[in-house]
Amino acid sequence: MTLTRKLSPLISGTRRAILECLLKSDTNAVTLAEKLRINISAVRGHLDVLEIAGLVSSSYEQAKRGRPKRIYTLTQLAYRLFPDQTSQIFAALVQAANQSFDVKTTNSLIRQVSAILWQYILPNKPSGTFHEQLNTVVMALDNFGFYASLDLNNNQYTIIIRNDVFRLGLSVIPKGQASQFQQEFWKQLTRKIERILVRAIESLEPVGRGYRVLIEERRE
Repeated sequence: MTLTRKLSPLISGTRRAILECLLKSDTNAVTLAEKLRINISAVRGHLDVLEIAGLVSSSYEQAKRGRPKRIYTLTQLAYRLFPDQTSQIFAALVQAANQSFDVKTTNSLIRQVSAILWQYILPNKPSGTFHEQLNTVVMALDNFGFYASLDLNNNQYTIIIRNDVFRLGLSVIPKGQASQFQQEFWKQLTRKIERILVRAIESLEPVGRGYRVLIEERRE
């Protein structure tokens, strides 16, 4: 997460153009300079920054004549910066489920998907005190891309989500199902922490900047 949070200043202007060129084909600094019509030393400087950031990697390729050429290629991290249509696949799956199954079966699928997602986010149940368990959950959510944090005020725990990683997918399905998925996703957290009570899910202001999940410890 730390590296990802530092990427945005690196991917504008010339550096973005370099990444777009490398998306089409692996190449060397000289070819990039010719395509972008800028100084070769400037291109090499940008490539050095992008390589340090983990967005490009380089290797040497033997040329027909002269010294080996240094060839640059995009890393998997760089590929994540480009647009994709994953949300459309999600929407198509939901539409197919609605057309093929009754409401009860579709709701069952939502529960199963939520449970499986938590297995990806947090494979093992956290241990320790209730507070320590919540900290473990928040760290796992943060590593998954939620930009999560934990707040405690008057015995009321709040998990704050600054980036809803499911936002694009949920935005292209019926609003009722999107809300049901969000509610079910957090309900599944009780499988990880048995004493947890999810009281409410509230949007942060301004709307679209994330949301908060209000949590309490269930007392026996």
